[in-house]
Amino acid sequence: MKTATHLNALRAFEASARLGSFTAAANEIGVTPEAIGQLVRTLEAYLNIQLFHRNRGGKRLSPTQEALTVLPSLSDSFNNLSGILERLKGLSTTGILTVSTPPSVAAKWIVPLLPLFLQEETDIDIRMDITDRMLDISIGEADLGIRYGHGNWPGLKAIELVEDEKLFPVCCPQLLDAHPDIVEIPGLLKHTLIRDATMTNPRYPGWREWLQQQGFKNFDGAHFLEVNASLTAIEMAKLSQGIALAREHLVLSELADGTLVNLFPESPISTHWNYYIVTAKRPRNHVEHFSNWLEDKLKSKIKDMKAKQSARTEL
Repeated sequence: MKTATHLNALRAFEASARLGSFTAAANEIGVTPEAIGQLVRTLEAYLNIQLFHRNRGGKRLSPTQEALTVLPSLSDSFNNLSGILERLKGLSTTGILTVSTPPSVAAKWIVPLLPLFLQEETDIDIRMDITDRMLDISIGEADLGIRYGHGNWPGLKAIELVEDEKLFPVCCPQLLDAHPDIVEIPGLLKHTLIRDATMTNPRYPGWREWLQQQGFKNFDGAHFLEVNASLTAIEMAKLSQGIALAREHLVLSELADGTLVNLFPESPISTHWNYYIVTAKRPRNHVEHFSNWLEDKLKSKIKDMKAKQSARTEL
């Protein structure tokens, strides 16, 4: 096993032991629980010792005595490595800033704003890493990220952009004109129900939870379509290919310009998830400057889009 694999496996083990599960470790590091489990098993095989006691389902972990013996030193070592990396980054004279963001947020929020920033700040260059995988800011994979969650990323500074995003059904005006009965649940259930499947967290609500909230528990005949790309789900709704259960802040511009319609404006479902700007606890000056600039511009953009949406609704 190569040194790099040693480090990745040790990091997976440390996070799993500290947090108590592969899922929690995966959320912190930004990989899948399966990848964490494989790294831990590889490390156990290499060391020829057992690091965890697992329950029957394998989901709840209890570190073995051998694991507990080395865990404090291992956690300290990773903290020291992160500190060294931050000090080295502080010595850098480069103005390159790496931004990690999902494709949907990049297209809807970041890309339209970047030309203005680059015109104002000619000594700072931006590198965009557009992916649904969360790069690890704590070890320098990125300087700043836009994340979606509850704001609890250990060791990182999180700036909340929106509070408690809602989900609601949207479709294009043409579909509504052709099928006015979709503003009632029985009519809605006759059409393809598109779900953004990028959210794999089992606690994140979907169509079933929204329908149950409306009092409909039997929807066996409904036809669901899951799409693992937020922008594609939105585009499909705009093309009359179905009705999407959309994230509020990803369809603000479409609701404002009338290319999508909120079919049930009085019946959203809360996600209890928010969008955040995330940086190191003590970011470099140009990272903090960009973070503050982006926070101001994004909050203004969101406020403006909501005002335009409200004005259209009142017409």
